[in-house]
Amino acid sequence: MLGLSLPALIVLASWFAAALLGTPQAWAGDLNLNAVLVWGTDEAKPRDADYKELDPKIRKKLGRFSRWRNYFVIKEEKASLARGAMKKLKMSAKCELELKNIDDATLEIKLFGEGRWTATLKKSAEAMRKGELAVLGGDDKDKYNDAWFVVISVPAP
Repeated sequence: MLGLSLPALIVLASWFAAALLGTPQAWAGDLNLNAVLVWGTDEAKPRDADYKELDPKIRKKLGRFSRWRNYFVIKEEKASLARGAMKKLKMSAKCELELKNIDDATLEIKLFGEGRWTATLKKSAEAMRKGELAVLGGDDKDKYNDAWFVVISVPAP
């Protein structure tokens, strides 16, 4: 055939497969995420703000358990996490996330408000790859009847 021994062919085939697929650990464990800090309100967008409206698909999913007329994107961050990796995202002066790709199956999200840990959520990475959202939220301390949300999703390919 190519004049190569069977062991040499096996090594060559392994290198070829690795080149096509990447290393199995990186291919299986990498998790690309989109984190969005959202303001929920019944009021109109302030004139001096350049907030975007929340993506309609995400808004529809949020609408299943929240009641506000308007959802504005305050900040959006992207992160890519290898298996076992952790990354911090500063969403605002008062809001920070710690994302950890624990294993091929679990994403751990820690929310810090004003420098203090406030919540931890563990979410199935597979469910997120299929379109589920990880959502953390609470009342706005400065404005009665408003709320904030942090929405984490896996972008569609």
